[in-house]
Amino acid sequence: MAKQTEAIQVLEKARERTLIELTRLREQLQEEIEPASATDDDSADVAADIYERGKILSLIQNLEGKLHAIEHAIELAHEGRYGICEKCGAVIPQERLDIMPETTLCVKCASEREQGIRRSLLNASYTETTRRRRPFEEEEEEVEEEEEEEDELDYEE
Repeated sequence: MAKQTEAIQVLEKARERTLIELTRLREQLQEEIEPASATDDDSADVAADIYERGKILSLIQNLEGKLHAIEHAIELAHEGRYGICEKCGAVIPQERLDIMPETTLCVKCASEREQGIRRSLLNASYTETTRRRRPFEEEEEEVEEEEEEEDELDYEE
């Protein structure tokens, strides 16, 4: 139980650091938004501002995900299940927990999950790409059929 208590302390510190960073980024985003609404900049400045806001929003999203993972790991620690892979039940090596205290999966299971996510993203991308091509390909086939019909008519004459 002492190990779980120590883990909770580590996780609480990580949670606090993450909350501080989230607050800082949200303030930075607010500072980016306020001047833009007050002035009319040229298009290059506007594009740079949009890029900067997008970058900050992405960082905020990542930290919010990390915060959620930390809070979940804290719950597991309170239940006495911190450091045990949620998927396979194996002990997560201390080195991994030192680097990523919020992790709840061993390396093998985390890798499998990541591969599954990549695979589903690739499948979604492939499906979207083929969906976009399909009307074009069907249109090409129709044009080819029309050309063949015209060729047949030319031969008949």
